[in-house]
Amino acid sequence: MIKKYWMNKLKYFGLFILIWTIYWFPDVIFAYPEIFFKSLIGYERQLASTWLLFANLLISIGLGIFLGVKFGYFKNTLSMFKIKNLLIILMTFFFASILYFVTLTYYSSHFPLAGIAQTQMEYSNQIVFPWINAISFGISSPLFEEMAFRGTIYRFFKNDKLAFILASITFAWIHTGFSPVLLVYLPMSVILTTIYHRRKVLSESILLHILFNTFLPIMFSFLQFLTGIYYL
Repeated sequence: MIKKYWMNKLKYFGLFILIWTIYWFPDVIFAYPEIFFKSLIGYERQLASTWLLFANLLISIGLGIFLGVKFGYFKNTLSMFKIKNLLIILMTFFFASILYFVTLTYYSSHFPLAGIAQTQMEYSNQIVFPWINAISFGISSPLFEEMAFRGTIYRFFKNDKLAFILASITFAWIHTGFSPVLLVYLPMSVILTTIYHRRKVLSESILLHILFNTFLPIMFSFLQFLTGIYYL
């Protein structure tokens, strides 16, 4: 019994590492184009590395979906499309948008641009085609991050309260480290974990995460325009 318990722990720890490795593989390849395209320089290298990123994204997303199906991460996905559940996700997104607006406005008013934000901007600027960027941030990131930080952590820790706390903190920390920008990421992480915690349907937190990555910057600009608030 004890052996089975620890083997189960080892399985989900290994699965977490595997998911994270597959997730980061396209980015690591993309980060060092000079290794793969020694004969190319400037825009030609950037273009070639963008297409390489796209190919690797498709492979990694395919592997991620395969793992998710094999290990039951997408159970009860169809129940997500019930009106009640979709409304909860949508209402949560609008609430999160307001919270994001408040926390990010406060953060940007009192702290310099975080390293993570600069890194993301530099990463995005290297990608020639915006739609590939959309696949990376709008599909790949939500899929793998939810599988790792919600799906796997909840399976590793049978205590749901402990899993909730650790999933929320580790997800935020992996994006920010020990930085004041944690003020912005932690509330978003708690919201994502809450959506998963409610019914243990990973597809719901993935969908909300997709909405976050795709529309939160737009909502932030819209709320700035609507309220005229640029400083807190």
